[in-house]
Amino acid sequence: MKTAFRQYGVSLIEVLVVLVILLVGILSVVRLFPPGFLINQQTEATTFASRLAKQEVDRYTSNSANLMNAIVPVVPVASQNPPGYTFQIDLNATPNDLSDVETAPFGVDPYYVSNVNKIRRVLDEVVRIPIPSPIASGVRGSIYVLSSGPIYDVAWDRDGITDTLFVNGAPMIRSVQDAASDPTPNLRGPGQYAIDYDDHQIGFAPVNYVRNFKISFSYYDASNNVQTNPGIEFTVPANTSGWINLTTLPGWPSDFRALLPDSESVARAFRRVAVGNWSDDPYEFGVLSPTIAGFANVGVLVFHPLAYNQVEQTPSGSVPLSARISYDVLDWRIIREDRPMPASPPYNVRVTLKNLKALGELGEDQEPYTGLFRTTNANEQVDFLVYNLSTGQPVPRTEYTVDYKEGIVRFTDAFGAANAAGTFRFYYKAKGEWALQAQKAANLYQRFATPNLGFGQFYLGTQSDTGRDPSAPTRMYFPLMEAGKTISIREIFYRDAAGNLRRASNVSFRIEDNPSRFVDLGSGPLTFIDLTEPRDPVFGRPRFDAVSWATGEPLIPANGVQGISFKSRVIWSNGATVTEAAGGNVVRYRWRKLDVDTFLTRSGSL
Repeated sequence: MKTAFRQYGVSLIEVLVVLVILLVGILSVVRLFPPGFLINQQTEATTFASRLAKQEVDRYTSNSANLMNAIVPVVPVASQNPPGYTFQIDLNATPNDLSDVETAPFGVDPYYVSNVNKIRRVLDEVVRIPIPSPIASGVRGSIYVLSSGPIYDVAWDRDGITDTLFVNGAPMIRSVQDAASDPTPNLRGPGQYAIDYDDHQIGFAPVNYVRNFKISFSYYDASNNVQTNPGIEFTVPANTSGWINLTTLPGWPSDFRALLPDSESVARAFRRVAVGNWSDDPYEFGVLSPTIAGFANVGVLVFHPLAYNQVEQTPSGSVPLSARISYDVLDWRIIREDRPMPASPPYNVRVTLKNLKALGELGEDQEPYTGLFRTTNANEQVDFLVYNLSTGQPVPRTEYTVDYKEGIVRFTDAFGAANAAGTFRFYYKAKGEWALQAQKAANLYQRFATPNLGFGQFYLGTQSDTGRDPSAPTRMYFPLMEAGKTISIREIFYRDAAGNLRRASNVSFRIEDNPSRFVDLGSGPLTFIDLTEPRDPVFGRPRFDAVSWATGEPLIPANGVQGISFKSRVIWSNGATVTEAAGGNVVRYRWRKLDVDTFLTRSGSL
């Protein structure tokens, strides 16, 4: 009997069919990975942005005594004394304006005044003069590192007169007088000044030494529009007792027509000298950090050692001398982070971002990276800086190495042990054009009689404005640069639908930031807050049953209007397109941004 054998196996056709099925399945799965990788990458970037923004808010909160009055957009304008440039606040630049500027004064790279760098002018960052310490052999001074450096450190008129770095004391006491009827200002002492708005005259009490002053002001230009100048410095010789014509001051705007009453702030200015080259006048400061590429400076200031024990006369009485520092942030893309040195080895510090920019690497513009300060001078090209905040000195590069991919700084054991638990500031840039920007509402706002507003001013709408804005009687108007910021009002008075006078206290409003709702009352577009907004989301009831401000009453309808919002904004690139052009590659970025908002006001009495 024969045994039947069956041969088991797989034919070639069956193998091919299985391979095709596997291939289709594998390709289907593989197609899922790129979006997954992209989602992971975007999630990681958002996490880093949130961490960076929150960290910046915490940094300013912990140093709220040094908080600035505001951070504002500025534009250069021609000045006439001498010919050159001065600056005015760009009242119509909204906080979300990321447009580019094609030209800049004196051939400055438009990069430094475009998109994220438009809002860059820090006004009156306050510091109580620190205790003096040794700077060098035989030299003492009080060290302070600016919160938002590096700074743009130039003289805009190229004659060294109109500087962009202003340091001054507290605002002086104003006395309005008539220069025509009083040839000599009548003043009680050097803490007071006289002003004649009609004739544009200013006067000071005579002293037997030279003094510098700073004046910031709003004015009507030749077109009758209100402009705001953030500051002009000028010198008053010793024993000057007469009036000074403001229009003759160096850098005075050429389009000036008239001063806005009560808009000016005048303060004693600190004179800039070489560090250690102190005179007998405590109102002096120097810049310890070097100027790089002719315009960039980290912003380490040193004050006269005698300034620490000085007092000055202010409208609030005698107070210890404090410096109010105004400057231009060089580049918000230079990330600054404060970190403590570990108390024990290994002395490694991790910064927030990864993939840091290194010299020579190609950027998104397909050009080699030339460092933090975009200079072609190889001797000045740096891609990472570390400063000791207690001494104001840079840490030599021989004392640390940088892991650019992971964002880790490794200090030598000897340096780490000598500076254990000390605080250091790290400056760097990261791939993706990361930027860390701060925005702050003005410290105080004053009422103005017309909707032709300057910086730090508001206008209360009336029934006569309803032809242009039907909701005007319940609105408070601001320049566009205040859009999206939050204000607090200590006390308001309004009329309800029955005509009753009503009062509310300690209320806050968010200023309208929707461009479609901006209003033109005849002097240009404005934004606003409205007493009746926001409305109840369910029942639609107004916030206050108001029909108008109580503007006709013998009281102040809005008292104590204060900016309370502080915003930390992180911007980074979500890709870019590069176009080759005759003048170099043109890059257009797709920006992403993340905001962290908080309420923050200056602590203490400075």
